[in-house]
Amino acid sequence: MHNNPLWNRLKEKAQQAEVRDLSHLWQNHNRHDAFTFEHGDLYLDLSKNWIDEEALGLLSEMAEHADLEGAIDKLYKGSIVNVTDQLPATHTTLRDPAHPNRKNNTETIYQLTDQIMAGDIRTGFGKKIKQLVNIGIGGSYLGPRLVVEALTELQSESRVPVYFAASVDDSLINQLFMSVDIEHTLFCISSKSFSTVETLMNARAVEQKLKLIEGYQPNETQSSLMAITANQDKARAAGIPDAMVLPFDESIGGRFSLWSAIGFPIVMAAGKDKFEALLDGAYQMDQHYKTQPFSQNLPVLMALMTIWYRNFIGLDAYGCLPYDARLRSLPKWLQQLMMESAGKMHNIEGEVIKYPTTPWVFGDHGQLSQHAFFQAFHQGVDALPLDFVGVLEKDSSSQNFLLFNLIAQGAALMQGKEEDHSMKGCPGNKPSTTLLLKAMTPQAVGQLLAMYEHMVYTLSVIWHINCFDQPGVELGKSIARDIQEHVENNTLNDMALDPSTMALIKKVMEQ
Repeated sequence: MHNNPLWNRLKEKAQQAEVRDLSHLWQNHNRHDAFTFEHGDLYLDLSKNWIDEEALGLLSEMAEHADLEGAIDKLYKGSIVNVTDQLPATHTTLRDPAHPNRKNNTETIYQLTDQIMAGDIRTGFGKKIKQLVNIGIGGSYLGPRLVVEALTELQSESRVPVYFAASVDDSLINQLFMSVDIEHTLFCISSKSFSTVETLMNARAVEQKLKLIEGYQPNETQSSLMAITANQDKARAAGIPDAMVLPFDESIGGRFSLWSAIGFPIVMAAGKDKFEALLDGAYQMDQHYKTQPFSQNLPVLMALMTIWYRNFIGLDAYGCLPYDARLRSLPKWLQQLMMESAGKMHNIEGEVIKYPTTPWVFGDHGQLSQHAFFQAFHQGVDALPLDFVGVLEKDSSSQNFLLFNLIAQGAALMQGKEEDHSMKGCPGNKPSTTLLLKAMTPQAVGQLLAMYEHMVYTLSVIWHINCFDQPGVELGKSIARDIQEHVENNTLNDMALDPSTMALIKKVMEQ
């Protein structure tokens, strides 16, 4: 990538003072029209960014040089795009109404949902299921939680409240058992491999607590435990009844899996109609990504902006700031999606790359963040790209207040403020992006999440990396397993560990 002549042209462009000066850029009276884009329920304003039409054109040329069009075609055709595992990435097929994967996926989810709602499947206490606790981590937790929170207001009173347990923490499990009606609660173990240590530890802790409660007698149609996994054999071996195992395919990446059976908690919380609408919204964005030219393609434009700031302007962080409590988990979901997918040092041929990839992603509810870390945005010496995400609502004074705050922050970052007392002044000329949902509907949420997914895939194509594997995630887990094993076998001194790590382990063991 960095040997491409376009790379040097973009580096030269990024060094021009004018391209980093918003007051200069806004001398172009057509700037707003040139840098605002709209599709479906999404409105994207890139006009407050350090970029001009020439730079965006060069970035589009880079996408063409990387054969992004061919890579998109490979994704949709089911070709192998996960070269590490030699698998396609089939999450988009789960959203395509013409693809059998969508029908098979939803029918499997809905069959179990209908049985639960009808009372045909009950807890191990013989009681009707009235609550669901999802036990999962990473992609088995972040996506479903985000969507359940986003669609909470659309939840029918007849639906099932959903709780989430991700961290391995005794206090969390104890709190859950105090918060839910145990005898009416279904605990859902969500793990693609059914070998995720944290998830299985939590599952065992729950099972042990259940066994201590009088009257717990699980069988083939009465169990307080169910599983969602691509490894059905392991789930069965763990004692999960066949009727309580929801499968999904190995070719669906964990952080792209909320559309699969992993989305079962969404169906339980919001219902089939909302889940179908979520899939329809994502499919609408799939079609947009597949057919629109790069100059009007929302996921591609978002990716090009990320590459511009990361590789050419030299900014290494990226903030996601939703001004709506219903989207409060969006930054965490996006953080995993981007950093686990694009945090790579090797290209798809296994060669070490010489350019940075993913930025450091962070964020929180926008209005709360104003009173936490926005001071650094306005007066800190650094700048970074920010996504301000808002939701339009009719006849809502509080929602309008949130949106006015969102708009004001983007304006303040760009304009700044001069003060006679220099310590009160803000320099301005700080970039940002504004992304508005026209309403908080399942369709709009589907479009939003699919847009970010395709943005990450676009990044991986241009960076020439694999966004569907995560080898670095396993290193720390492997060392943790080794430590646990050596501690249990009293052979800790046999481990080749540095003095600091060894001292810390011994400190834990002294308790």
